[in-house]
Amino acid sequence: FQVRSLSSMKPHFLAAVLGLLGLTACTQLQPELPPDHAVDFVAEVKPLLESRCLECHHRRYVCAGLNLETKALAMKGGRSGPVIIPGSPHQSLLYKVLLLGHENPVAMPPTPEGVESEQQKLLHDWILQGAPWPEKVRLVPPQDWKTTRS
Repeated sequence: FQVRSLSSMKPHFLAAVLGLLGLTACTQLQPELPPDHAVDFVAEVKPLLESRCLECHHRRYVCAGLNLETKALAMKGGRSGPVIIPGSPHQSLLYKVLLLGHENPVAMPPTPEGVESEQQKLLHDWILQGAPWPEKVRLVPPQDWKTTRS
């Protein structure tokens, strides 16, 4: 194996290597592409959060200091700080914990089946779109469904 200095490399080879490095850097700086459709919080996100998150993150059982029942409480976050960073899904713990494998102790939900990729994308897109949440919409924990739903 022979190590060459940059000056001894063929100019076209050096240009190709530098071009690839530049292309890699540029792709990492590009903003995320907008989602396919506008996510409807009430029809799509609310049922997901209620069925997969609210069993442990509601007013009577505030696991990790996180209550997701209202927009204000959800945006406040829990012991780890804010969990929803509007416009930044990859900085939002609510999204990031869904991507962890079940073996990880902080993976959510803490069930072997986790959340399906379509639901992960839905949450990703909702956060990317600014995490719009109508002010008067309150999530209902599954434990209360029989008393609040007909």
